[in-house]
Amino acid sequence: MSHSTPLLSVIVPVYNVAPYLAQCLDSILSQSYTELEVLLVDDGSTDESGALCDAYAQRDKRIRLIRQANAGLSAARNVAMEQMRGEFFFFVDSDDWLDRDSLEKVLDYVR
Repeated sequence: MSHSTPLLSVIVPVYNVAPYLAQCLDSILSQSYTELEVLLVDDGSTDESGALCDAYAQRDKRIRLIRQANAGLSAARNVAMEQMRGEFFFFVDSDDWLDRDSLEKVLDYVR
């Protein structure tokens, strides 16, 4: 890896995914690449997803929580992209998870 460590914005739209969200967020927060900001966009969830987002945001300062009325996946991604601070961004669906070195491999490829 190069000497510079750019900030990577990981964008996670969240809508009624409570059964999967913890595994997704744990996989992001345990990445070998740690210069992350995680933008969780709660897109009007009606299940426990919002409470899980709150709990994770309180535990890890890299998480920023954005709440909006339900507007769909594309709108959730777009609002996060408007607010992201990273040099690069990466989308993760809230019902997926990443291998520990996934983000590092992506950054090594694009730099």
